[in-house]
Amino acid sequence: MAVKYSFIILKAQSEENESLDPYIDLLQKKGYEVHFVPTLQFEYHNLDVLKKKLNQPMNYSGLVLTSPRCLRGVMKSLKNDKLDENWHQKPIFVVGETTSRLVVNELNQEPVGAYSGNAMSLIPILSKYELTKPLLAPCGNLNLNILSDNLKSIKLENVEVYRTISHSNLENNLRTTLDQIHNEIGLIFFSPSGFQASIKLIPENYLKKIVLFSIGPTTASAIKQAGYILSGICDKPKPESMLDMIDNYMKCQVL
Repeated sequence: MAVKYSFIILKAQSEENESLDPYIDLLQKKGYEVHFVPTLQFEYHNLDVLKKKLNQPMNYSGLVLTSPRCLRGVMKSLKNDKLDENWHQKPIFVVGETTSRLVVNELNQEPVGAYSGNAMSLIPILSKYELTKPLLAPCGNLNLNILSDNLKSIKLENVEVYRTISHSNLENNLRTTLDQIHNEIGLIFFSPSGFQASIKLIPENYLKKIVLFSIGPTTASAIKQAGYILSGICDKPKPESMLDMIDNYMKCQVL
C-alpha cells in the first residue's frame, strides 16, 4: 500500500494578487494534499535612491531583476510615473518566468532570460551582450552577489530596495499546520532565508519523520550545509519542475 503524503509549501506570500498560487494549484490538481505556510515578508526602502537612478538611463547598459521583489521595488519607486522611455532601448535581464511575466505586464517590455532558473544560469546570457556601462540591479538585503562575484567584464550597480524578514505569524501557522496533518509530511522550501526561518521552529518530534525538498540549488546548498538530508532538488523555479521532483520521489517510495 502506497504511503500518503501531505506537502507544505514554505515560501513568501505572493505580492501579485494571484487567486491561487500556481505551485499549490498544480499539486492539488494532481491529487496531493497541499498546505501553504508563508515564511517571509518584505519591507521596501531606498526607493528614492532607485528612482533617481532610473531617471538616468544614460548611465547604464540595462537592468537586472533577479526576483519579483526587485521588479516590485522598481514599481514602488516610480509610483504613478512611467519608466523613462530610454530604458526601452536597453535590455532588461530577469531570473525566472514569474519575474519575466511581471516585466511584460508592468513595464510593457520583453525581458531577456525568462528561462534562467537562477542567477548562475543568467551569467552566460549576460556574457553574450556587449555591455560597456554598468547594469542597474535592484536587490534585497540577502543578496548573495552571485552575479557580481562571477561576472568579470560586466559591472553591476546594486541598489538595496527591500529587506527580507520572517513572517509575523510563521511559528503559529507552521505548528498549526503540522498538527492537523495525519499523513507523512513533505516540506518544500523555496529560499535559504525561508528554510532558515522555518526549520528552527519545527518541533523535534516532527523533524524525525518529515522529508525535505528544495526549489533551486541555492536553497539546496543551504539545507545541506545545515546538516539536513534532501529528498529532492528542483533545478528550475517552475511548478511543472516541482511536480516532476515530487512524482519522482513518490515513484521511488512505491518501488
